[in-house]
Amino acid sequence: MKKIMILMIMMGFVGISACASNETMDDAESDAKAKAETMKEEQSAAAEEKKAAAEADMEEKADEAVEQAEEKVEATTMTESDSDANASVNLVSTCKKDDYVRVISVVYDNPETDTVCEVTYEKSSGVQTLWSANNERDYCLDKAIAFVEKQEGWGWTCSALQ
Repeated sequence: MKKIMILMIMMGFVGISACASNETMDDAESDAKAKAETMKEEQSAAAEEKKAAAEADMEEKADEAVEQAEEKVEATTMTESDSDANASVNLVSTCKKDDYVRVISVVYDNPETDTVCEVTYEKSSGVQTLWSANNERDYCLDKAIAFVEKQEGWGWTCSALQ
């Protein structure tokens, strides 16, 4: 009988000891989960900050590209005397999509190429001449208008040729 009681007391200690160790493990596990959650939140906040900084940088670069394109167009715009019936001013349309910028220009009377008009397309990789004409000035305007419409069909937002 005495042995049975001793055995029961020992079993009670073992049971209490097991419960206590489970509670300790639960607390440690809970602390670890809380720390992991805090780290996850900090990493998420840092990632959001990086993303916002990158977006601001891309927007700034896009704005700079538009300004440079407009300055370039202004620098190359040629006008003839007002009395000349064929007086023309270069036309430009600026197209934007996300952080990208494209500039479509109609350049009249380019002395470098001896053409009466050219349609140029500028993007980050450079400037391309898409069409040119030696005789008919309206050819380039028609091609540029159609190309601006095509860009808009592809999801770009373009200004009117001005």
